[in-house]
Amino acid sequence: MKIKTIIFDIDGVLLDSNIYLAKVHQKTAKEMGLRIPTIHEILRLFGKDWDSVIQTLWPGIDIENFKKTYLRVGNIENFIIPPIKNAVETIKKLKNLGFKLAIVSARPGFYTIEPLKKSGFDLELFDVVISADDTKNHKPHPEPLTHTCKRLNVDPKEAVYIGDALIDYESASSAKLNFIAVLTGDVKEEEFRKNGVKNIIPSIAELPKFLKL
Repeated sequence: MKIKTIIFDIDGVLLDSNIYLAKVHQKTAKEMGLRIPTIHEILRLFGKDWDSVIQTLWPGIDIENFKKTYLRVGNIENFIIPPIKNAVETIKKLKNLGFKLAIVSARPGFYTIEPLKKSGFDLELFDVVISADDTKNHKPHPEPLTHTCKRLNVDPKEAVYIGDALIDYESASSAKLNFIAVLTGDVKEEEFRKNGVKNIIPSIAELPKFLKL
């Protein structure tokens, strides 16, 4: 594939955040007297917009109240989530190689930019950052990715989405983008392959070498 643009998910791709965020969901549920789902049950929903995650896990609850409790319980404003190993350096390397870079995440806007900055990423290296606030539809719908390609004025066939979940693959396929799975999330290589994913790497640290090949 001839790739000119690389689009990244955040959780499990750039930030080593999945387990921490899942545990905060559990702690919030406990404080609110809700059913406490398993870590795996929560992680399987990551990639969807936050409202959908909450509605799926706890149908009928006050979503805004859950969010406020979650932010307090998790100390989200102050907690620094570590980057995936070598991710910060890899982004710099890819930019120097001439790729356009973008982010598409289901995170709400207020929780997209600052956590990346705190973790050491230079947001100036990304040409576009798209959060859940920027599109009407969310993954697995293709709109977040097609919207990004339009913003960048690039052909989807020359772009690739990097994700750690099957919902990322669904979104990329719907948007006619290439897809590369990383194994720094909850989904194992066997499950990716069983669902038709062909391009799989251990982490984004392997991207420069993989794309050259």
